[in-house]
Amino acid sequence: MLGLVIFSGLQASAAPTNAANLQKLAGLSIVPKAARINYQDYQQWVNIYPSAYANWKPPAGRVKICATTFYLGNTFQQENEVAMANEVKAAAKAGWAKPGFTFLNSNNSTATAISQFQSEVQDGCNVIFAGSSISTTAFCPLLKNAYNKGILVFSGSENCNYDVDLQFAVYQTQYNLAKGLAQIMHNKGNVIIEQGVPGIADAETATAANFAVFKKHPGIHVVGQIPGDWTASVASTATAQWLSTHPTKVDGIMDQGAMGVAAEQALTSAGRPLAKVSLQESDCQELAFDKDHPGLVGYLADQAPGPGVYADFYVLKAMLNGQKPKLDTIVYPIPGPTKATFNQWYTSSMTESSACFASPAPAVPALKTYLPQFLTGGTPVAGLPIPTYNK
Repeated sequence: MLGLVIFSGLQASAAPTNAANLQKLAGLSIVPKAARINYQDYQQWVNIYPSAYANWKPPAGRVKICATTFYLGNTFQQENEVAMANEVKAAAKAGWAKPGFTFLNSNNSTATAISQFQSEVQDGCNVIFAGSSISTTAFCPLLKNAYNKGILVFSGSENCNYDVDLQFAVYQTQYNLAKGLAQIMHNKGNVIIEQGVPGIADAETATAANFAVFKKHPGIHVVGQIPGDWTASVASTATAQWLSTHPTKVDGIMDQGAMGVAAEQALTSAGRPLAKVSLQESDCQELAFDKDHPGLVGYLADQAPGPGVYADFYVLKAMLNGQKPKLDTIVYPIPGPTKATFNQWYTSSMTESSACFASPAPAVPALKTYLPQFLTGGTPVAGLPIPTYNK
């Protein structure tokens, strides 16, 4: 459920002159050694290039921050918008961002995503967080054009490096989730996969990681792949429909984000027993489910909006401080919760029907320690506030 992050409208003179050489793949050799575990099987989901912005100079004064997204139909994206808006307010109060925040939704339309990107560039936005389902081949010319104008681009493009690509370790996270599910199922039984939006790179990457694990265990059978759009209500309906035509026993549920509890509730409504499950998002209902059903959850990962927004704004502030990324693709791990740290995320007010997310505070120390290894020069980030969103 990653968004693209775009910095735009910066000084034209800042563009490096070696653009013709920027498309050379670099590979794992330029990734800091301590971070390479998060790039496992990176060839399946991302390319790695040298950073295009070795000579980039940040603009003077406050920056205007805008955003677009590809989808606002689930609680993650909605709370992500709130967290970003609150972080912009904090940046404005701190004196390095302009007041106000524009947020646009392309609703999974490539044409709309392109139009919104171009309109926010023309509207004088210095910083655009642009999440879209746009294809990398369609988007790359726009990134290159922005780069040639001196615009600094953070995006999820795998085909060109006229950007900085900041993302959580989708493949590794889903690999760990599937591994945890296989273990708790004792490597046998029937599994359904609750998938994200069909065709989105994150969803395809997650599914590839799931199958990479399950193919190692002949006793595990994937009996259904259910598109839930990373949305509990969609997953609930789709799973209920699937169950109505598939009497097959479900022993395990593989969640790609915010759909696992909905799938469990669909099982209950169909009069079937709960299944073992791995849960990606660690939103409030998932944490409550784990608390209520000891032994059913194989693995939890905390990709709530707050940690992702913190990582985005950390790198934004670092680059405005004169720091430079060493490569174009910064992949960060999802930090917990583990059994030992569970109560740092969970609170007693959470229920299996809660539509909220845990505080990002437990994830921040790990991100503050992890991200600096990708940056060089300039002034390190200090005092960046923890993002807040609706509770």
